[in-house]
Amino acid sequence: MWNIFKRIIFVASFIFFAGFAAAQQQPAAFVIQVEPSSFDLNVPVDVTIKAVLSNGDLVKDYEGDVFIDVEGSLDTTDYVVPSEGLYTFVPQDQGIKTFSKWLIIKKAGTFTVVASDITDDSIKWEKTVLVGSTNSDISIKKVTINSPIKDSTEKTEVLEVIWGSSDLPNSPLEIYLNSQLVYQGITSSVGGFTAYLTGLQKWSNSLQAKILDINNVILGESDIIPFTYSPFTDGTFNSIQVLPGNTIKAGTKVTFRISTSDTVTSATIKLSNWRSAPMDLVSAGIFSKEMLIDTEGKIDVSLDLLVAWQKQEYTNISKLIVEKWTKIGKVRIFWDSVYKNKLTLTWEVEGTDPIKYNVTFGTQEDNLNESAIVTKKEIVLEDLTIGQTYYFKIIPLDANWEALGSPSDIIQATVGDISESLCTVQGITVTDSTIWDRHYLTRSEVQNVEKYIIYRSERETSDITKMQKVAEVNETRFEYPFNKTAKQEKYAYYAVQAICKDGKALVMQDIRKVQTGPVESFLLFIFIGIFLYSWYRLSFLNK
Repeated sequence: MWNIFKRIIFVASFIFFAGFAAAQQQPAAFVIQVEPSSFDLNVPVDVTIKAVLSNGDLVKDYEGDVFIDVEGSLDTTDYVVPSEGLYTFVPQDQGIKTFSKWLIIKKAGTFTVVASDITDDSIKWEKTVLVGSTNSDISIKKVTINSPIKDSTEKTEVLEVIWGSSDLPNSPLEIYLNSQLVYQGITSSVGGFTAYLTGLQKWSNSLQAKILDINNVILGESDIIPFTYSPFTDGTFNSIQVLPGNTIKAGTKVTFRISTSDTVTSATIKLSNWRSAPMDLVSAGIFSKEMLIDTEGKIDVSLDLLVAWQKQEYTNISKLIVEKWTKIGKVRIFWDSVYKNKLTLTWEVEGTDPIKYNVTFGTQEDNLNESAIVTKKEIVLEDLTIGQTYYFKIIPLDANWEALGSPSDIIQATVGDISESLCTVQGITVTDSTIWDRHYLTRSEVQNVEKYIIYRSERETSDITKMQKVAEVNETRFEYPFNKTAKQEKYAYYAVQAICKDGKALVMQDIRKVQTGPVESFLLFIFIGIFLYSWYRLSFLNK
């Protein structure tokens, strides 16, 4: 209640003084950092708040107000926040403010530090912190494991662990298999978690989950869950092996290898993402199949065997855990033919597209001291030094501006050197022409072009993204449909792209309007018909 009252006071103050504030660019969020994010109770820690745009750039001229609070099972007497909960950015902050040794939390547990605009709750940021204690009187929370069930029998080599504790959201966790630490992660915002474990031993196993603070004090733990691992076998099907393993990244090639009785004549591997494939017979009783796995998530593996012309089905004999995978692939450089100190970088992404990209560059390979955040797979850099060699590296980022996946290799280029340009486009025109009774779009030839892409729209448009791709050709002409019997004037709109050998797409001309229905021929047919009818009538009357 007091937090609501404080916000009302702050909002009222903001409205009162808003008329005196100059117009300025508004931030999309207030990024808040707490260092360290795990600490003892009553220990002051640093808090940094950044006013940023949606692309991560600082709003350096921001002079607005930010509301600072701590959410969780706390009274206002249980914590101290910077600037008594309200801070007004000043010009010298340049959009970033650090409060040294200012945040204090007097109670152990997991809490959320929030920085938000006092009039718009959507402009905010949250940071989860874990507050521990060296005291031994902290009550340990109960963590409930829903899977596996106590004394259950597991048939696959991948164990799905589902658990939760609503009292411990956004908290570091540890999972122990047979008393060995095998997994570390973070609970969800509601305290739940799902993990997949391998390394089970045949027959008896045990599982336990724990949540610890920075001082290794246990905040929550589960009971020890005993279970049995007994892989399925019936004499016809003996075993399955998954290489390189059951947990992979999207885009990985996986080899399934099964062992069966010698009476099995064929085998088909089936995945729960609706893919299946016949397996290759390696030797008597041994089948193998390599498949590219590009679907993220959990994939169940099943099997069909043919024995004496009878099909036997084996369901969920294994699992694949396919994680998101992001890697920056080939990076290309395009120079501006007019402004020699300007270049464009583009890049490919293998796997899942990230939220943002951090383009780092500099004049020394080991010191890429300049950077820019972008959301597209392209950036234009200007005002570079002609003759200077620059080094570039592209880093994929997640929603929190943290590095994600694999960055690009460091590439280099000397400004003004356009010898690597592979596309030459000069004086290109696209026309429509008729050869015998066929109708074509023809175009000038472009050097180093791999293929041409043809786009069409039934409606007039100046945006190629709203047109339909209708063909890919290697020649410099394309036959388009033409309705000889059209009863009214018809037109279509075409555009052509040249795809260069380096992958760059070039729109070769503005969208062209092309007639696709010859109204003149139809009118001529009508005119001839009227003429013949009139001649017949005149001849009949003269008789």
